[in-house]
Amino acid sequence: MEEMIRWAFRKLGEVSSTQTIARDLAAQGAPEGTTVVAKSQISGEGRLGRSWVSPKGGLYMSFVLRPARLIRPEIMTLVSAVAVVEGLREATSLHPVIRWPNDVLVNGRKIAGVIGDAQTTGQQIAQITIGIGVNCNAPIGEQLAQEATSILEETGKTVNVSELRHAALDSFSRLYDRWQRGEDLLPVWKGHVKTLGKDVLVKLKTGETPSVFRAVGLDEEGSLILDSRETRVLRVEDMEWLREQD
Repeated sequence: MEEMIRWAFRKLGEVSSTQTIARDLAAQGAPEGTTVVAKSQISGEGRLGRSWVSPKGGLYMSFVLRPARLIRPEIMTLVSAVAVVEGLREATSLHPVIRWPNDVLVNGRKIAGVIGDAQTTGQQIAQITIGIGVNCNAPIGEQLAQEATSILEETGKTVNVSELRHAALDSFSRLYDRWQRGEDLLPVWKGHVKTLGKDVLVKLKTGETPSVFRAVGLDEEGSLILDSRETRVLRVEDMEWLREQD
């Protein structure tokens, strides 16, 4: 029988960042399932310190995880991205996909993003904080129109943000339980990650010149398997950015 996470919500108005608040709560011992929800963010966080534009009308939340087993925290980021995809499919008429490792796209434009931060005690991971942002009922400004979209832009309709939140969290709870029980989620990931089978331009943090590879698979830790003249595994922490090639 599934052991669903007990979500405990802290609903706020405008905040600097739900991720910052959730991290602080986690450091103070907040239990797994503690979830910070905001109507808007002044300094919404994206990957590698990038900002996430967060006007009123979107879904912005961060939650605390304390998994019993963990190899790499990036696994939870990918599980969360799948949960966002499934939540969007349940709450809307959209059919989103994942651009590895953490972007959710509709018609080639970003509609949602996921980040994950691990907090450690010594060398052990004590907890993970997952942040999710979904563009819902606000229009996308001209500056972002080529790269981003929203539920309103795609469907011409608004969505009940609370229903979307619960759909995504219910999906995450089911996936998390399956993963905790040791189930292989590779087939689930492969069914949603559209990066597979594409050429990708990758810039590593080591400062190397960006190189083109073929994305050929995922490993059991959620890392991307690349193939050029030799096969290599691309881990999230080693990458500055990845761009799919048309």
